[in-house]
Amino acid sequence: MEIYGIGVDIVEVKRIKNAIKKNSGFLKRVYTSCEIDYCRSKKKGKYESFTARFAAKEAVAKSIRTGFGGNISFNEIEMDKMDSGLPYIKLYGKTDNYIKKLKIKEIKISISATENYAVAYAIAII
Repeated sequence: MEIYGIGVDIVEVKRIKNAIKKNSGFLKRVYTSCEIDYCRSKKKGKYESFTARFAAKEAVAKSIRTGFGGNISFNEIEMDKMDSGLPYIKLYGKTDNYIKKLKIKEIKISISATENYAVAYAIAII
């Protein structure tokens, strides 16, 4: 096992909350339908959950040494969690294909969120 890259991102909850409220296409452009359903279902911490997922997507893109566009799309990176609560990353479409071309076997993710900020740390493993 070898580390291909690492990425970290911190995002202000207020920024994501404003983007969701002001831009009708933001949710579908950034999140998968499962992520949208999960975050919307939360009675408390909905925007913190959206923000944590946004930070996770940014950290993943940094861990593979690229940005968004071309080979990587926000809504093709999904953060889910195991029954234990441990987060993990699922990839779809051209993003998944690109990761496979890079021979990345797994992307580990760790997240944390407060009322004001969310942070994520990703490690891409080959």
